[in-house]
Amino acid sequence: MKLTLLPLPLTKRFPLTISRGTAAGSDNLLVAVEHDGVTGYGEFSPVSQTTSPETAATAEAQLTGLAVGLEPLAPWEMQRVESLADDAGVGRAALCGLDLALHDWTGKRLGVPAYRLVGADLARVVPTSVTVGINPPEVVRERVAELAARLSPRSLKIKLGSPEGIEYDKAILAAVKETAPEGVALRVDANGGWPDVATADRMIRWLAGRGVEYVEQPLARGREAEMGDLFPRRVLPIFADESCRIASDVPGLADRVDGVNLKLMKAGGIREGLRLIHAARAHGLKVMMGCMSESPLAIAGSAAISSFADYLDLDSHLNIIDAPFGGLLWSEGRVLPPPDAPGLGVARESEVR
Repeated sequence: MKLTLLPLPLTKRFPLTISRGTAAGSDNLLVAVEHDGVTGYGEFSPVSQTTSPETAATAEAQLTGLAVGLEPLAPWEMQRVESLADDAGVGRAALCGLDLALHDWTGKRLGVPAYRLVGADLARVVPTSVTVGINPPEVVRERVAELAARLSPRSLKIKLGSPEGIEYDKAILAAVKETAPEGVALRVDANGGWPDVATADRMIRWLAGRGVEYVEQPLARGREAEMGDLFPRRVLPIFADESCRIASDVPGLADRVDGVNLKLMKAGGIREGLRLIHAARAHGLKVMMGCMSESPLAIAGSAAISSFADYLDLDSHLNIIDAPFGGLLWSEGRVLPPPDAPGLGVARESEVR
């Protein structure tokens, strides 16, 4: 098979601020696999919260180096491809871009949607939350009103853990509650931004009193031992995000969280994503699925297996203004792959710049 890489720059409708900083866009890569007259597409999106941050430049170098080894293989030989990538030290996000392209190719070659390849139940559709970033309360009110008018979400995920401190966090949450339509569920993601167990415990209790459903990553990655101290006193479910990347991370978290957040870019694609889901279920944990800064192409990969999750946060494409792929469906707060389109089900709308 032939591997082609192209730049895929994305621009956000609104910059997104979380506890670690602000992003106005993303330099992604389009990963194309061609074999037997069929082309499958995947997407790489940068991942920074690792010991070796992945950028478009690192991913391009790694996948280019892998391309010669892929030439004798066919796209359905995913186990061999994964082994070659692991042996070559290819990063998880770069592997995800390749994995998505292989699933897209296989579905197209067979004339089958990707969700059917993995046995997912498209009739079980989980609503996805829509993200509200860290901003001054007056901006938060504007964002929530715009999201409500444009998307009619059934749930909102509010980014907290502001460097300004917990009083600023409380003002953000209050602004969301003032503006959000009645009945919209509220979830919180601190992105590891709370400084210690006492602060996290105090904030979780405060949030529970205001109807929040769960809290994601209250303490920073690397502080999992302190998560064990926080867990027994929790009054809301706690999900691990930055602390959980691949299936082998799950056992060490099973006694200190209620669930894990699967992001295909951090895991390495659909194959490892399914392994992570099975590991979580084996340990009695809930599963949510999230995303990085991704276009509809990568989101379609997550949507293909989203019926296996309990909660979804697959909304980054809704904040992108120049994605060259379309076709994902949005209905009543749910993101859906086209039910009959083969592969990942999305189509190119224009040439990638």
